Amino acid sequence: MPVAGVALAWMRKEDWPRWLAIDPDFQPDYDHWLRRVEAGIKEIEARGHQVQKVVLDPDKFLAWSREFAGGEVNSKARSRYAAFMALGQSRGGH
Repeated sequence: MPVAGVALAWMRKEDWPRWLAIDPDFQPDYDHWLRRVEAGIKEIEARGHQVQKVVLDPDKFLAWSREFAGGEVNSKARSRYAAFMALGQSRGGH
């Protein structure tokens, strides 16, 4: 069955300093990140897909990463975590 939607890792501005401390390769400027992500959302939606923004809590992500992703903290791990969280939300839990 084709995927109708995309889970997108969404970061809150107030968590930005924490994300910077977690991942040395993290985009240092929140506003720049936000512009890029919003443009990406428009592209995805233009292709007919829905986007589910999944707000990531840095500490919950770290706990998940240690257990399920070998401690990785990069963008791929955050994307996998967002998909994991979206799946849990669609099933009524985490």
